[in-house]
Amino acid sequence: MNKRKRWYQAENIVKQYLIDNWYKILHQNYTIRWWELDIISEKDNNRVFIEVKEVEQTKDLHNYISTKKLQTIYKTIQFFNQEYPTNKQLRIDLVFVKQNLIIHHYENISNN
Repeated sequence: MNKRKRWYQAENIVKQYLIDNWYKILHQNYTIRWWELDIISEKDNNRVFIEVKEVEQTKDLHNYISTKKLQTIYKTIQFFNQEYPTNKQLRIDLVFVKQNLIIHHYENISNN
């Protein structure tokens, strides 16, 4: 299976996981300019922006998102929230998928 297809499949696995855990999906693959947010959802009083990573190895998962990538996510969130304002708390999560299974869901990575 090619990389793009695996990536799309991983996103759909995460999307179903979120739905099963009572998240409301607002958007998938929100793109502005050349930036993208994989999944945007809401649960309780949170608007959650989810970065999905399809991985082959599980070493050093906590170092997987660079500062530059986080800055790009922040910029994209600003555009999204201008278009779809909210009073909810904002949160960025990171979900890893390996061989079609969710192996870790890090919540609130921007607060670490």
